Amino acid sequence: MREDANAEEDASLGAYRDRLVVELAQNAADAASAAGVEGRLLLRLLDDPAGGPGRLLAANTGTPLDAAGVQGLATLRASAKRDPATAVVGRFGVGFAAVLAVCDDPAVRSVPGAVRFSRSASADLLRSRGSAALVAEVDGRDGHVPALRLPFPAPDAAAVPAGYDTVVELPLRDADARAAVEALLTGSPGGVDDVLLLALPALAEIVVEVPGAAPRRLADVHERWRVLRRSGRHDPADLADRGVEDRRRLGWQLTWALPTAAEARTPGVVCAPTPTDEDLPWPAVLVATFPLGPDRRRIAPGRAADVLLDAAADAFCALLSELAGDGGDALALLPYGAAAGRVDAELRLRVLDRARAAPVLSAVERVDGAPMLLRPSSAVALTGAGADDPALLGALAPALAGLVAAPRAVDRLLTELGVTRLGLADVLDLLPGLDAEGSRELFAALAPLAADPSAREAMSGLPVPLLDGRRVHGARGTVLLDDPDLLGTQAAQVFAAHGLRVVDPAASQGPARELLSRLGAREGGAWAVLTDPAVRAAVVASPDAEDPDEVAAAVLDLVAAVIGSQPGSAAEEETVLRTARELPWLADLALPDVEDDLAPAGALLLPGTLAERAFDPDDVTPVAPETLQEWGSDVLRAVGVLSGPALTHVAELDLNDLDGADDAGLAGFADYVEDVWADLVEEGEALVADVVVVRDLDLVLDAWPEVLADLAGSPAGLQALTGPWTLGAHRRQGLVAWWLRRHGPLPDVSRAPDGAAPPWLPLAPEWVAPLPPLARRALGVLPDLASAGADDLPGLLRASAGSPPAAVDLMLLWALLGRSAQAAVFAAPQRFAALDAAGAVVVAEADDVVVVDSPAWAQRTDLGPRLLVPAAAATAVADLLELDLSSERGAGRLEHPAGETHPVPATVGVLAAGVPATWSQVTSLRCDGQPVRFWVTAEDEVIAVDPAAAACGLAQVAGAWPLRGALTELLTTDSPAAVLGAELPGLP
Repeated sequence: MREDANAEEDASLGAYRDRLVVELAQNAADAASAAGVEGRLLLRLLDDPAGGPGRLLAANTGTPLDAAGVQGLATLRASAKRDPATAVVGRFGVGFAAVLAVCDDPAVRSVPGAVRFSRSASADLLRSRGSAALVAEVDGRDGHVPALRLPFPAPDAAAVPAGYDTVVELPLRDADARAAVEALLTGSPGGVDDVLLLALPALAEIVVEVPGAAPRRLADVHERWRVLRRSGRHDPADLADRGVEDRRRLGWQLTWALPTAAEARTPGVVCAPTPTDEDLPWPAVLVATFPLGPDRRRIAPGRAADVLLDAAADAFCALLSELAGDGGDALALLPYGAAAGRVDAELRLRVLDRARAAPVLSAVERVDGAPMLLRPSSAVALTGAGADDPALLGALAPALAGLVAAPRAVDRLLTELGVTRLGLADVLDLLPGLDAEGSRELFAALAPLAADPSAREAMSGLPVPLLDGRRVHGARGTVLLDDPDLLGTQAAQVFAAHGLRVVDPAASQGPARELLSRLGAREGGAWAVLTDPAVRAAVVASPDAEDPDEVAAAVLDLVAAVIGSQPGSAAEEETVLRTARELPWLADLALPDVEDDLAPAGALLLPGTLAERAFDPDDVTPVAPETLQEWGSDVLRAVGVLSGPALTHVAELDLNDLDGADDAGLAGFADYVEDVWADLVEEGEALVADVVVVRDLDLVLDAWPEVLADLAGSPAGLQALTGPWTLGAHRRQGLVAWWLRRHGPLPDVSRAPDGAAPPWLPLAPEWVAPLPPLARRALGVLPDLASAGADDLPGLLRASAGSPPAAVDLMLLWALLGRSAQAAVFAAPQRFAALDAAGAVVVAEADDVVVVDSPAWAQRTDLGPRLLVPAAAATAVADLLELDLSSERGAGRLEHPAGETHPVPATVGVLAAGVPATWSQVTSLRCDGQPVRFWVTAEDEVIAVDPAAAACGLAQVAGAWPLRGALTELLTTDSPAAVLGAELPGLP
């Protein structure tokens, strides 16, 4: 030890108080090192019985005080510690002079002897023995002289505590000194704590005894701190700018210590080895033999300091590697951000530079349960969503080498260290194939991110394992089976060839299923898979498949699952019918027939069924017995094998797509469109929605009563038979009823056996009676003529031309024609039943027949056989039937003498609104030379030969022809009230 004279004489002793304990501990460590024993230090504060400030005892083990030591204490700048290899710690700090911060009379006692120092005794000695000039100097200093220059013998009153070799006794100067010592001993900065033991490795134990408190023992520091120590030797050139003693000591040491307990405290400064003023706010303690400036507070810049900073950076990275190897988070300890000072900044730069190539990162992947260490340059980390999600990283790790967690707090640091950063989309794109279990774990880990739109976008290329063994990028368009046993691998491979992408059920359970669904996979059972376009494509291609039986088995398995058919059990009938009706393309599935040749399912029939009795054997044949036995009739009917009339539901049908209708087996479709929809399909797109049709009606040869009964016996069949087709605002007769009226077993119109329809209609057979009324009407079976509708008009017109009806029946027919002409569409007949000039019913060619425009033109019997339809519908009827109007055959030139104008009574307007105010009476009237009784001109002028004829003209103008008799009375009576009362009940 030595005393710094300048510090003693010129500096404030209070500046050394915070170094007191450190210096005492340092002396103890040096003594233990010199003796090669375990260093122990006792710090005991004793009260003064007389009430003074008390004493501090510092007892230590190790080399006792000897003559050289006394000389070192008492000389100006000489230290007894000269060995450059071992004298490392003791050459720093202020040395033994630190005791003067609290004491003026320190004493050191050891086994060989004791020595004391005293400022007052030194001053007295100088006054008694010094020269006059020296005495004057002492007096000029008010008796202030160096305290550690003159050693005095020490009494033996205070013995060395048992178990120790040396004791330093410090009688405390005053109450302030006492308070300072108590603070140091109870844990204030610079006092007694773990950092002291870390800085002095030769010191294993410190015991602190303070009056009024239990003794405190510090030991086993390595149990509370992770410690890494390094040592080395300076090149002499490194110390060229240092003092003489520093240049002699080439050895250096440093210690890094990380607390293992969260509550441990670090000094926040560099320790050299005593605390300096160089801030180091790191979670670790650095103790190193840095060269210090004259104030012992700052690290002196230079080559020696740089050597130690380099060594400290190397050691810190090594310490972090050890920590990472033990499973610790080394990344969180790497310094990053703004530095607290020059030394902090220089050390940060060095550590970060070395950390790029140091194994300080723990990979997510484990090897035999232990973390695998990575250099940042070899590591990969996610950016953005999921970057530090343990579940996600754990799922990615087996397939992504070098993956590390990237918590938000160190995101920028990882980039600074050179860690490869990848977004989630890039990571998923780089992933090699995972097995089903690995994929399920990955999907489950990704599931929490599905709520984030940007994360969903990143996962759009997620690798998804399929049941057929393939792997696709992206869940959109894949199918998640409700029943994992629905499809086998072989069936999945059959449909995969046509684009079906079924997710491997082993990869899509639990949260994984939720994720895939959010990313666009569609969930579904047997129906969802069966209706997938890929299955339809497989069915269409089945005749040309390499193994048609394999395709058939895959499809039939699906159908069996849909209808719930199990071996030996019957499926629910409606499900069977619905499947065949809603999926008519299943009828294209290639199946073996009775001759073991392949045929579409729709061209096969079930033996012993109505289909075998009714359908043309040249076009349909029985299905193979083995196929029937293996799959059962329900499954085969569901795919279109015939047992009777086959119903098909069409969600949307283009009336212009004649080829598509022909492929669907819609008999007579082209003729139907031409006959019923020709006026509309020419205008462009013509889509009919939601219709039910009967497939292959043209193949029925026999058993029509059974066929129609079967058809009308189900709701869907009845809908096919009776339901109209709708195109926009137009509703017209459906295809099935139209075809049956023209090609079925009945005339297009007939009379019911038990009805009241006229005999000129053909009689329907008795087997129609059990059919539902709606079915009979759709087939044209009429209970009476009044119940006829627009769909019956073509048949009624043809029947009336074949067997002329009574005039009253014609009137009913023409009234129906007038009501329906505007909306009806059908091919015009070539012959008509009409009225001749005498009012008799005749059958005439269409070119001869006229449609009467109005009651006035009805007087013209010279223009040809007449159809007397309601005047308002005359033009529409003529257009529909492609006939002339009466006005088109006659010029309508009137000839008559001058007449007399008569007013029209107001009472006429009460019954017939819109009549003219007057009418003209003439003695004779001709139209184109033919005598007529009245006429209505284009200007609604009524010309008549008498009031009765005038009433007819007025009724025509008002559109109230049935009121012509009442109008006659109003024109001729003097009591109109009676007439109005009869026509308008309740009139007063």
